[in-house]
Amino acid sequence: MAISKKGVRKIKVAEETFYWKVRKKISHDEAHDEQLGIPIQHESGGQLLIAYIGYGRSIGYGREFLQSITPSIIKGCILEAIQLGWHFDKKEKPISLVNGQLTVDTKTAKYKAK
Repeated sequence: MAISKKGVRKIKVAEETFYWKVRKKISHDEAHDEQLGIPIQHESGGQLLIAYIGYGRSIGYGREFLQSITPSIIKGCILEAIQLGWHFDKKEKPISLVNGQLTVDTKTAKYKAK
C-alpha cells in the first residue's frame, strides 16, 4: 500500500526522506467523531505508518480539536515509530502508531487512542 502522491509533504529525518499527508476533506468512510490518522511512508515505498496523535475533526471528539499538524509533530512520530521497531524501508503490511505503541490493527487503532 502506498500514499497517493497528490498533496503529500516531504520531510527528512535522520538523512531519510519520508512523505506524509493530511486530507483536507473528510473521506467517505471517515466519521466526524474519529481520530485523524496521518499516513507516513518512506520514499522507497516501504511499510506504511498510520500515526494517530489524538486530533479529531470535530470539537469534543479525540483529545483535541484538529490543530496545525506541523513537520515537528510528524518528525516525532517517525522517530518514535523507528525506536519501537517500524521497518520503514521494508515492504510489509501497514502499521499504526497509537499511544506510544505500534499495532498492525490499522482498522480499529483509532478507537484505542486515549
